[in-house]
Amino acid sequence: MKSIEWTPASGADLGKRFTITRMPAFAADKWARHTIKALIKAGAKIPDTAMEAGIVGMGGVAMQMFGFMDNDDCDAAFQALLDCVQIQRPGGMPARILDLDIDDPQTLSDLRTEAFKLHVGFFKAAALQISPLAAALFPQTSPENPPAA
Repeated sequence: MKSIEWTPASGADLGKRFTITRMPAFAADKWARHTIKALIKAGAKIPDTAMEAGIVGMGGVAMQMFGFMDNDDCDAAFQALLDCVQIQRPGGMPARILDLDIDDPQTLSDLRTEAFKLHVGFFKAAALQISPLAAALFPQTSPENPPAA
């Protein structure tokens, strides 16, 4: 499975090393479907500019869209992303992160964003498979509907 190494560039967690690993395909698909359905229920839409910006654009916009979700759905989506994260403890093997591992609140946000970026493909695929309503989250470009300038 695809993994990335990530270290905060500043703040109280500077120097800590994290490994973020993409969920297995079936788990990522299930997470994406449930997240898309919660976003549809909440009335969220992804702007054309995010789709055109690729993974980085999707990562930032999608993380903002989670604010539309009810608390339970948002908590479940965020927890699944944090479950992908391990911390590299000095002299030891990677371990699941614990509350005491995070000192800077921005670290949690950044870890979720980085984990989301590993799952963007599943997120897009789920939106297009669930229903025409979900497909509306991802505006398609055509001669009648050109990309935003």
